Amino acid sequence: MDICQTDAQGDEPTARYATACRTSITLLKERNAEQFLAEEQLAEDLHNDVDGGGPKDWQRFYMGYHQRFVEDCVLELKAGQLRVRLAQAPSAKVAAKRAAEGRNGKGNQQKQKQLDKASDPALTGTTVWDGAVVLSHYLTETGILVRQSNLPYAYSGGSLPTVLELGAGTGAVSLALAASRAVASVTATDLPDLLPHLRLNVGRNSSLLLPGHVHLQPLRWGPVGEQDVQNLGPVRPPYDVIVGSDLIYYSYTPETPHSRLLLWTLRRLCGPHSTVYLSISLHHNPEEVERFLRWAAEGDDGFYVLRLKASIPQQWRVPEVLVTRLTPKWAAAAAAPIPQGLDSGDGGLMHRAAMRGNAGNGDAS
Repeated sequence: MDICQTDAQGDEPTARYATACRTSITLLKERNAEQFLAEEQLAEDLHNDVDGGGPKDWQRFYMGYHQRFVEDCVLELKAGQLRVRLAQAPSAKVAAKRAAEGRNGKGNQQKQKQLDKASDPALTGTTVWDGAVVLSHYLTETGILVRQSNLPYAYSGGSLPTVLELGAGTGAVSLALAASRAVASVTATDLPDLLPHLRLNVGRNSSLLLPGHVHLQPLRWGPVGEQDVQNLGPVRPPYDVIVGSDLIYYSYTPETPHSRLLLWTLRRLCGPHSTVYLSISLHHNPEEVERFLRWAAEGDDGFYVLRLKASIPQQWRVPEVLVTRLTPKWAAAAAAPIPQGLDSGDGGLMHRAAMRGNAGNGDAS
């Protein structure tokens, strides 16, 4: 049956025609997206093991206690010409926890543990982890975030993106991006209790930053953080790029639902043209990482998931850190226009509409 029926007056395409046309364009774009993703994944060469050979000297996981948790961490960017210095302070949290146990006895230790998980899963927020190191270098050294002027970002309107970091912690990734002039703006978010330490590191690196380019905001994950989402500013969602490093530690349970809450927040902050980069240290909980990525790919409101390897500079490519790129599946539906002004006698209608839809997606990463 011809889908290009006209209404009773024969003037305009019917609603049925418009719906069918939009559906066809969407399906075409989804097939193209899946095919392109498969080609990209093949090019990442995940099964090539030539990058082995033991830990690299920059990997924090293999350093001593003081280097990993106490001393400043220095990110050397642009071949050492740019140095971002990050204070670490987990000792304050450890001391507070031990003091609470000493005062309150064993009976309150479980309550303290639950509070620790609620405010800072695994007490990681004031430590620089390998995932942050890898992501910082990948995003600043490859030029992946810089676009041609004729293909600007959808939300910034320019060649550099608006960026939001989830679970920023010490601010390593956000400060690397801002100091490298790789973003139009960056909004670093974390739990309210962790913002003072994040603010400290922003201040320590202020000479490297352009005024007004770094913003700090509290953001809890999941529905409980909806008001935090509403209060984000001065740059509002959606964002061109969302980043996060080492955000997955605990296995999903009703008591520790962090993976599900993270996914909820990603969907809430993404627009159809957003791109998400997550860097995850696999030392912590590789099974939960796989479960999270599987959940992320599910459903029409999920993401196309690309695992990166070959595109990461070799010096920062290690098997213990997984970098992934997530792009919204709903971009296809959002970008599919309803053709206007085409009559039922146009035999090339569907092809022309599909081509128009594809041309409108030139800024997809």
